[in-house]
Amino acid sequence: MIKRMILPLIVAAFFLLTGCVTNQYTLRETFPKMYENPPTVIIIMPPINQSTAAEAKEYFASSLSEAMGLTGYNPLSVESVFAVLRDEGLYDTETINDEVLKNLKKYFGADAVLVTQIERWDKSWFLLSGTLSITAKYMLYNTDTGEVMWDFTTITEVSLGSSNENLLVSIIESAVKTATEDYFEHARRSNILTFKNYIPHGKYHPLFGADGEATVPSSKVGNIKIAK
Repeated sequence: MIKRMILPLIVAAFFLLTGCVTNQYTLRETFPKMYENPPTVIIIMPPINQSTAAEAKEYFASSLSEAMGLTGYNPLSVESVFAVLRDEGLYDTETINDEVLKNLKKYFGADAVLVTQIERWDKSWFLLSGTLSITAKYMLYNTDTGEVMWDFTTITEVSLGSSNENLLVSIIESAVKTATEDYFEHARRSNILTFKNYIPHGKYHPLFGADGEATVPSSKVGNIKIAK
């Protein structure tokens, strides 16, 4: 009787534990178009900012260029591209479509266009610790076909706590850090880690074409932890 009761419990525990494990797939399996027709020249579109941080849009865009360059891609100058997009009435990324993509290919020679969406940029503070939470979605469009070649979402948590042993001083330091944090540096680190860990490397990186067996979560959502 006891054995009959134990066996179902073991089976249930097995499925419960395995269900908690995040499935991993290779980069090549998850993003085959990045290997079939790898892009080189990338246009970075102005981010779509759905957060309450008005400054996040510009800071996020500026840091994307460095992140892409470090991963082996050739991102066009953000400042120059944004100036042209403003003149042409295309600064609102929400309006992007196949016709816009083809024109970006024609006039800039871009293989792909990166669209990003800042879904969350929140600061929270409680006594000894503060946290900056950034949720961002990335989508890379092929300018010839309009297809999404790569898409990923990262959730970044930045710890803003104080290391001071004095309780009162620590509370004050944590509050000040949380209130005055630099947007650019955290956007920069988040973007660099996103491209380092979750996108196939570009033509100008030593790992180009050799990283296909690296794995990413099947959900295409990654978690990044940054200790200040």
